[in-house]
Amino acid sequence: MTMRLMRYVVLVGGLVLLPSTSPAQETVDPSSLRIRWEVDPPASGRQTVCGRVFTDRPMSARRVRLSLEGLDESGGVTVRREGEVLSQISTGSAGLFCISVPAGAASYRVKIVTVEWAAETQSP
Repeated sequence: MTMRLMRYVVLVGGLVLLPSTSPAQETVDPSSLRIRWEVDPPASGRQTVCGRVFTDRPMSARRVRLSLEGLDESGGVTVRREGEVLSQISTGSAGLFCISVPAGAASYRVKIVTVEWAAETQSP
């Protein structure tokens, strides 16, 4: 396992264990997915935004792609990066994501770029 992958796994695992240093933000996307995220303190010139994507739709969300935008004081986009939710999201559950960008934005915006909907399988 590469050092970069190990750091990512530790970071995602830490979402559950560590208290947040910023207030959580939440948006509801037109695709009926709900996004909740927090901005971690900058480290080594990078800012990481981690969160969860929730669905209450009676279908599973797969291949959920997100866009993270860093905004200046007037709301203009200064940096943009895409990332993916780490797993399929079943009805009533959530998937995790972490996206890192250069530090320095006044605020951030997270949006759904694409989602693939799939029927949930029924157990016999």
